[in-house]
Amino acid sequence: MTKTIGVIGGMGPQATVDFFQKILDNTKAERDQDHIHVIIDNNPQTPDRTEFLLGVGESPLKSLVNSAVKLQLMGADLLAMPCNTAHYFYDEIVKFVDIPFINMIDEVAASIRAKNPAVKRAGLLATKGVYSMGLYSRYLKKYGIESVIPSEEGIEIVGNTIYAIKKDLSAVDPAGINGIIEDMRTDGVDTIILGCTELPLIVDKYPKGPDYIDTTAVLAKRAVELARNGK
Repeated sequence: MTKTIGVIGGMGPQATVDFFQKILDNTKAERDQDHIHVIIDNNPQTPDRTEFLLGVGESPLKSLVNSAVKLQLMGADLLAMPCNTAHYFYDEIVKFVDIPFINMIDEVAASIRAKNPAVKRAGLLATKGVYSMGLYSRYLKKYGIESVIPSEEGIEIVGNTIYAIKKDLSAVDPAGINGIIEDMRTDGVDTIILGCTELPLIVDKYPKGPDYIDTTAVLAKRAVELARNGK
């Protein structure tokens, strides 16, 4: 029997919509009833994750835990959270639920290794919160992959681009982030992690060539596998 996916969403809303669409894209269905039951708690009022991690904002942990518990009570059999930065709180959230909670960052690292056994380095585009906490480096290291990050100026550019996407997707200027991608390619990095779920929303604006790892897509694929197979 297909399991119900619970989504801790709203970080941001467009990224949550994108995640739901990718669940649909990964589901083989000929009629409505062939699709997976998905419960989405889209809560944009969750405090900014990066602001907290940089020491200038309220903790989002209470909101994230409330969402996880609510989804379980509503019948979710497993949880997914399409926000990379919020995974800093993953170990705390799992203490409050009794259902599987997919760790997106671990899944991304594992998928990179499975896709390319020879890869040694991966470029990371992410929020300042992800960079400051070293969220990806720990999981990538587990799979023998080095995390390549931008300069301080580049980190600022990536962060500004992420918030620009949140503000107005249609008006985003990709020039700055594209320069960072080209610098990474010059440095021999061909695998680039879109380590914020806003970044896949403008993937069509990035330079051709690198293997872009869409973290939202990785999470959606895994969520569908678990919902279908229960493993």
